[in-house]
Amino acid sequence: MTQKDLINIAKKACNNAYAPISNYNVGAALLAKSGTVYIGVNVEDKNIPNLSICAERNAIQNAISHGDKEFKAIAVVGKKADSDELDKTLTPCGICLQYMIDMCKDIDVICYIDGIEVIKKATSFLTDPFDFNEK
Repeated sequence: MTQKDLINIAKKACNNAYAPISNYNVGAALLAKSGTVYIGVNVEDKNIPNLSICAERNAIQNAISHGDKEFKAIAVVGKKADSDELDKTLTPCGICLQYMIDMCKDIDVICYIDGIEVIKKATSFLTDPFDFNEK
């Protein structure tokens, strides 16, 4: 499975997002160490926005619910709901980065920054995450 394959799966998943609040669709493709790919999309709750979930956490929870708990990489893409063109810059939000670090610290994050596909560790985006064990 190449990073291009993961990006393409995330692109397809992006079309399944449910974003009535932001009108911004996000798709994620998570590669487990088992070789299985799990998808996730953002799902917004317009009545109680705090119940909404991001694509990255959705993909990780999907994998865990299927018994996979070790991951290699996650690809994340986003676009306006009424557009076919992906955003040239999209990185996971702080909540998702903290979640990734907690659930799969060494995961590679594949996303677009300034129109270029990049791979970075989650810890390079969120350099000082919360760690309960250090408190």
